[in-house]
Amino acid sequence: MARPKGQKSDGAGLVFAAYNTHHERCGAPPGLRNTDTPRLYHGYFENRYSEQFVLTFDRTTKTGTVSSGDLNWANPISFTLGLVEEALQATQQIAAQIVDSGPTEPPNLPLIDAALALGRLTGLTGKDEVIWLRACLEACDALPHNQRSA
Repeated sequence: MARPKGQKSDGAGLVFAAYNTHHERCGAPPGLRNTDTPRLYHGYFENRYSEQFVLTFDRTTKTGTVSSGDLNWANPISFTLGLVEEALQATQQIAAQIVDSGPTEPPNLPLIDAALALGRLTGLTGKDEVIWLRACLEACDALPHNQRSA
């Protein structure tokens, strides 16, 4: 890969670098550069247990991947916005059944949105992980207009 004009090889133009904290049996982490495919959105998250996650999203094709050492870096989980929408509808149907069959007081359900659906698809279901997914989806302009923050 060619270095962008004006960038030095010593990392002087580097904004961020994250090194793998996972065991080698988790596979080789992705080597991502924002200059390889400029239309891609990149999101990185490391939780308090040093679990690392990377989300890439192609704004043109509306497709993305989620990678993690815990999920095996070598096997990123791919998704499309259509698949996220299907998972969201299925999650909403399950929640409706819980609400309809439960006690009269409202259940303590989480916010059911595209981020929660994407978490279900990718196995990222921790509260902090879903919050990160929500931020990524909003930042890369992937959320439907009715699910964006004010």
